[in-house]
Amino acid sequence: MKGVKHLPTSWKIILLSTFFSFKIVNSIAQVNDLCGGATAIVSSSTCSVPTAGVISASTTYTSGGGVPGGCGAANRDVWYSFAARSSNPTIVVTSSGGTPLANPRVQLFSGTCGSLTSVSCGTNTATTSTINATNLTVGNTYYVRVYPNTSSNNGNFTVCITDPVAVIDYGKSYINVTKNLNGGTVSPGDILEIRATLVVKAGTIDSVAFLDTLKRGGGLALQPDSLAIRTNEGKIVSNGGASEARFTSAKDADAGWVEQVPITLDSAIQIRPGKTASQTIRSFVANNSRPSFYGNTCILMATYRVKVYAGYNTKVNFGGGALVLRDAATGVFTTINFQKDSLIVYNSPGLCPNSIAVSNSLGVESNGTFGAPLTGAPLARNRGTSAYVTGYTYDTFRTGNGPQDYYYGIANNTSADYTTVNTFAKPDASSPSKRVFTLWDIIGDHTGATNTAKGNPPCDTTKPVSATNPCGYMLVVNSSYRTDTAFQYTVTSLCPNTYYEISAWVRNMCYKCGCDSTGKGATSVGYIPYATGDSSGVPPNLAFQINGTDYYTTGDILYSGTNRVAPVDTTQSASDTLNRWVQKGFVYQTGISETSFTLTIRNNSPGGGGNDWALDDIGLKTCNPVQILNPGSGYTGCASATAVNFTDSVLAYFPNYKYMRWEKSCNNGSSWTTIKNDTLSYTAKISNDSLAKTLYNYLPVYADSGCIIRVKAATTSPNLNDANCSVVASANIKLNISNCSVLSIALINLYGTVIDQYAQLKWTVTKEFNNGYFIIEKSRDGNNFFEAGRVNAQTIQGQTSQTYKFTDPGVLSGQAFYRIKAVSGDGLLFKYTEIILLSNYEKSVALLSAINPFKNEIKAEVLTTRSGIIQADIVNIFGVTVASKKIFVTKGNNKVEIDNLSILSKGQYFLRIRFEDFIINRALIKG
Repeated sequence: MKGVKHLPTSWKIILLSTFFSFKIVNSIAQVNDLCGGATAIVSSSTCSVPTAGVISASTTYTSGGGVPGGCGAANRDVWYSFAARSSNPTIVVTSSGGTPLANPRVQLFSGTCGSLTSVSCGTNTATTSTINATNLTVGNTYYVRVYPNTSSNNGNFTVCITDPVAVIDYGKSYINVTKNLNGGTVSPGDILEIRATLVVKAGTIDSVAFLDTLKRGGGLALQPDSLAIRTNEGKIVSNGGASEARFTSAKDADAGWVEQVPITLDSAIQIRPGKTASQTIRSFVANNSRPSFYGNTCILMATYRVKVYAGYNTKVNFGGGALVLRDAATGVFTTINFQKDSLIVYNSPGLCPNSIAVSNSLGVESNGTFGAPLTGAPLARNRGTSAYVTGYTYDTFRTGNGPQDYYYGIANNTSADYTTVNTFAKPDASSPSKRVFTLWDIIGDHTGATNTAKGNPPCDTTKPVSATNPCGYMLVVNSSYRTDTAFQYTVTSLCPNTYYEISAWVRNMCYKCGCDSTGKGATSVGYIPYATGDSSGVPPNLAFQINGTDYYTTGDILYSGTNRVAPVDTTQSASDTLNRWVQKGFVYQTGISETSFTLTIRNNSPGGGGNDWALDDIGLKTCNPVQILNPGSGYTGCASATAVNFTDSVLAYFPNYKYMRWEKSCNNGSSWTTIKNDTLSYTAKISNDSLAKTLYNYLPVYADSGCIIRVKAATTSPNLNDANCSVVASANIKLNISNCSVLSIALINLYGTVIDQYAQLKWTVTKEFNNGYFIIEKSRDGNNFFEAGRVNAQTIQGQTSQTYKFTDPGVLSGQAFYRIKAVSGDGLLFKYTEIILLSNYEKSVALLSAINPFKNEIKAEVLTTRSGIIQADIVNIFGVTVASKKIFVTKGNNKVEIDNLSILSKGQYFLRIRFEDFIINRALIKG
């Protein structure tokens, strides 16, 4: 392998006759004609000064150098070596100089001289030969052989070895380990995992370290020995292929430790990723290092855990810290400082615990639903951009593609090549694929879905919008590593000192998007799943911010179309329909004068292999108390100088609805007049709710007949004047006032019998009753009566009483309740008889009424055909008797009362009445 000459180091010159003749002699033996003498080259990001070389005719190929074949002719050659600074350098040999080497060739080897392995051969032109290497091991030495394609070619050339400039991405986030399953606000005692994500997409970085500081008194206490390197799925793995990357807090031999800062006594944390990292050495991370994402990108997280000791309503900084690194190709050092983000320790019960307003205060994006097509078929599948999605770039769903990393779409059908069928395999081998990335679910939006968990089917854009083809739009985000903003809007016209439920419906979009730490995808042999029976990959995790501070995180949004219990995934063809939307959110209280805030929903998950999600029905609704009016529907009575008590019982999880207003309208609600203002004092508790009552002493006057009374509640006195900031009880009290005294007749001896399946009634009236009439009222259940007939009154002449008869024209089937209403001629005066029960079978008892819902006692009315003892029981939904009472009754109507029920929890119960051989059950609710 001789005859290779670089620029000579010394020359001898011989003068002949009358002209000069030069003979070039290499005075120093060539050292790179064999592998053992290879010339070392240092790679870099550019090649401004390439290494020059020459092959001359005096050299022949010498075998025995341990050179494997595979790259053409075994011609004379020259050798170079380099230490890999990246996994994918580019090696270029180029003809150069006055006598360029024609048709140069290049071959790359690994191993040691005498025992080499051919890695790659060049791609050739007449003047160049190029190798684009892949998957080299950073730090290892490799050998480059340069030679001509034929033994007759000689000449000059240059060798250039370049490394790609490192392409990295990064982000910092956290999860609430304590509440990661279902999500929630941060509470004292919760464990948080702080995560700094580093992504190397190309090239190599070295001297890598993650630095962070926990401030003394900052509200977070480090959990001892919790430092680790994890995959972006959260698994602790080897540190770049070395031992498991779980580090102690002590500054010992491993690659992570914590030190106390003098004077401030803060905790300084350092974690060093990389295979050779230790307490004394910073290491490198290449794009093909582990944890690997499909072999060409490294995604890792430097993590540690803390325990929250700050009190409620305290802001805590979880951001800050830095990544320090050096680009191996350029030698440039970089410090990446993370933003100082904050969260608040906040007490929230989850979603509104009592009731929620119907109206949505969000105000944009069709009140958080993202709207629906405005034209007829064919319908637009992609809606277009949103001004409120600030952290991602818009893209469409279309044949062959969909939103890539850091992109979003707004669509009503998430297929790639359009279809409404969602049973294609995953991955989908159709050409073109029906699924985005061959894997995503094919779904419709969530708004108005009959089944809120399943959502709507994918829109059929060939048909018009209908109840079965709703075609509403949803936001779909392909998140990645950064904690970017998915939705942001400054909400105005809010109510001060008011609790709002802030929520959204979310769905994980990808079933088999996982990639394990070795770089194997979910469909590859040997893949290690994210969890048992779940290959969906990195689950979405969203954070809800108010004015830039995290108040709530959703926890991991799992793909529910998998089977995480059994070791085998659920049938692929069924996974789209088995997957579920989930509602996530919390309750936020506005300040005493706060009427606006900026709502942000952002990514809180470290992307790559999952973290694709749909968002719909963003809600901002007030949490309302429960109001129970008594009387519940209306009041009927006579004008009187004696006041009647009306009450409104207010049940509230948040006892800040203290300001009450009684109002009256005599024009069917067109306008209202204040009749009383009141301030509540919550002095009682029912389960988790506070109870207060407001009382109005109503004086019945005939002029009020037909008027309506309602009650409003608010959290501040000014809010009572704002229809959007006050809550009106669901029921009104309609007044039916007669200008009367009691009808001056006596109704006695109402009697009934059944003859030939028809009910016959008889009753007696005393005193004169001119121009009046009787309404016979009938009921199937003893509560709801309707008119069954009328009988005109007769003038009593010389008699003390008058008897009337009535036969119901309808056949009596089973049982019926009857009563008689005597009405004066002008219709202003009336009077009722008692209620009787008739049946075409022998039944000795009937339950006429029971107050529902009940609180501390149950009041009911029963009708018996004879005297005896009633057994009254309260039974829970499990069939257990929780209260019991025996009551003596007489023939006719009887009151039944069971008290001391405050100890019972809210929910459904049954009132069971036993009399002789008959049993009656009535379902009741304890509020």
